Amino acid sequence: MTINQRLKHLYKEITHGAAGLQSALTADFDNVSAMENARAMQARHYADLNYPNKKQFLAFPSYTCMVDFAEQRGCKAVLEIGAGLSTAVWASFAQRTGADVCTLDASVARMQAYVRNTSHEETVARHIKLVEGTTFHCDDLIAFYTDEPKQTYGGIDVASLLDHLHLFQNPNCSIKRWHKVNRIAGRWDWSASELMTTDSSLILPRQLLDLFSAGKNFANEISFLQGIDSQGKGGVIDKLTADGAHWDFIFFDSGELASMIEWPMLKDNISIGGYAAFHDIYFPKSIKNIFPCAAVLADPDWEMVFCDDSTKQGLLIAQRLR
Repeated sequence: MTINQRLKHLYKEITHGAAGLQSALTADFDNVSAMENARAMQARHYADLNYPNKKQFLAFPSYTCMVDFAEQRGCKAVLEIGAGLSTAVWASFAQRTGADVCTLDASVARMQAYVRNTSHEETVARHIKLVEGTTFHCDDLIAFYTDEPKQTYGGIDVASLLDHLHLFQNPNCSIKRWHKVNRIAGRWDWSASELMTTDSSLILPRQLLDLFSAGKNFANEISFLQGIDSQGKGGVIDKLTADGAHWDFIFFDSGELASMIEWPMLKDNISIGGYAAFHDIYFPKSIKNIFPCAAVLADPDWEMVFCDDSTKQGLLIAQRLR
């Protein structure tokens, strides 16, 4: 066995030694039957989608499970942030129930490629309100990630989040990603709270922002949003919420550095009794929803009602109590 092979073997032992065990998040939930039903639904109704890769195919049942959850609870106003394969499932949901579903993305071209020449193409066109643009402006991104460290997040003291961040730290990611985070941390036994908080304040180092940015450079995220703003497509949420709009289900699945900004912006626009769903909840596979999910668990106004950890991405659903 070569040195490289031994390193890979050691990595698997460290990161996957607990494979198959139920996570702390899902210990109180029986999700097995729900996910079995979701996989069966995928085979029956969504086999013809243009899946871009095996990873997306394996993650797809989380979407059908989520949308089934929304249908069982009678949700009628849905906002999906981030178009993709899930949009086809929301379209079928809207067709069956008459629900109002709005999907927001900087570009819907990729999603349209997923459904092109399939039975879902017309359903999406007829039953989804597609809005092209970004939720916030470039200045919002710069302010959130480069201003003074934040001691509160989403109305919750960052110190209160520290007891929950570790639940969304999961080493089940690529070995390259694991090593890159190790280098940023300067050690292999780092914790998410050590990496992203200082003195009970939220602060993300530039190296971490670069890692999760397009082209591994935070400057690319700034340039991208500047371009969107120049087209008049930035800050779409301000327009959608101008008349006090509320949704009873919001699905947060946009860019890696977007959801952390979107959750504080939109949490109060979810109706009492309504739901928030988060995809890509595990770090360091993703960074997008680790803080929103930790904030939900720390907030007495919210309660986790479902969590799926059957994929590397994971998905969490929480209900607004008051």
